[in-house]
Amino acid sequence: MSRSGRFAIRSVLTKDLKTFVETYNIPERFSPTLPGPNESAECTPDRIPLYTLAFSSCGVRYPLSSFKVALLRYFEVHFSQLHPLGFMRVVHFELSCAAVSGEPSAPLF
Repeated sequence: MSRSGRFAIRSVLTKDLKTFVETYNIPERFSPTLPGPNESAECTPDRIPLYTLAFSSCGVRYPLSSFKVALLRYFEVHFSQLHPLGFMRVVHFELSCAAVSGEPSAPLF
């Protein structure tokens, strides 16, 4: 998506925020907020936009594991750039490593 196109994205959360936060156990320390009706999902130093589809379609849970954070840094991508199926692959890899008592790492992935 182009930089100008991202400003066209508006919040379409159909549940209220409190129910969403409780359903996915998002800690209050992250200060979850919804953008206003005329605000775009803009990333700032103190705010990271999240897409609710990622939670429902691939089982995202916060806080992210240290492996997932290291992987995002390793590939220099933002969480919002991952496709839900790609994220499921990351989760599968992490669980597979745990199943064989291995330690997941970005280079190994």
